[in-house]
Amino acid sequence: MEPKVCLALGGGAARGLAHLGVLKVLEDAGIRIHMICGTSLGALVGGLYATRPDAVYWMDRVEQFLRSFRSRKTRLEFIRRLEQPANNRQGFFADMANLVRKGFFWGVTATKPAFISEEEYREFIYPLIPDMAIEDTSIPFGCVATDIQHGQRVIYTSGPLRIAVSASCSLPGIFPPVKDGDMLLVDGGWVERVPVRCAREMGADIVIAVNVSSDLAPFEDRSGLDIILRADAVTRIYLNNLILQEADIIVRAEVGHIHWADFSQPRELFKHGEVAALEHLAEIKLKIYKVAAPEKTDKSIAGHIKTIKDKILEKVTGKPKDED
Repeated sequence: MEPKVCLALGGGAARGLAHLGVLKVLEDAGIRIHMICGTSLGALVGGLYATRPDAVYWMDRVEQFLRSFRSRKTRLEFIRRLEQPANNRQGFFADMANLVRKGFFWGVTATKPAFISEEEYREFIYPLIPDMAIEDTSIPFGCVATDIQHGQRVIYTSGPLRIAVSASCSLPGIFPPVKDGDMLLVDGGWVERVPVRCAREMGADIVIAVNVSSDLAPFEDRSGLDIILRADAVTRIYLNNLILQEADIIVRAEVGHIHWADFSQPRELFKHGEVAALEHLAEIKLKIYKVAAPEKTDKSIAGHIKTIKDKILEKVTGKPKDED
């Protein structure tokens, strides 16, 4: 019996574009994905792929969309101005502390829900997301959001795709909370950065978790604001590590050197995702084989899968494995 495989795509802002590279490798290798879960940008990528399982199509579509976005002069240019900080590994929380100190946020967020208005957020994100119900996607899809009204983790597996994805992607302070009924929703990364438990709740037998978040950067500043934001970051990373322990396979894309707000080089991010997936391809195939037919597992299968993986890796990198 074929096990149900779920891809759990984690949050990481721009770094989440690496998910498309992972999807491409799995697609090329003929690995069937029965369902997809996503958090934050992982929800966006997963939701798009669920509507049309074609990684190359979405790579081209996302790149075109980002090129159009970067040409428009809106408040979203704020993200662009963060692309080249002195230290790319500072992370979201350190950047927020710097922005508050410099006054970028103070005049806006002291009186409004977010730096970017609700109308502008919709104008930004809705054109990329198909206007359809989650129930109608080609692959079953789920995503995680955080209800700050009731202090709850929210899982979307039905309803409007645009509302679910925009809620999961609503980075506090930058994008406004999304209202859905009596819920007030923000980025799902605050409760489940990589949605492994969401995948289990959807009925997955095998969960492949894709982690694109960065590690904690060195703690250099010591103001009260820095300490508060650092404590929150530590809590979320600790929670994420606990949740990742429940995954069957963890694919980690090495994208921590790329700033979380740098959307300028999507092809580089795609490539990092491809390389990470290729490194785990043999492990993924072997896990599926073991769950499907545990009594037939044989060392020769692992060797055969490794040969296939090396051939695909050579195709992606352009050089034989022995030359690395």
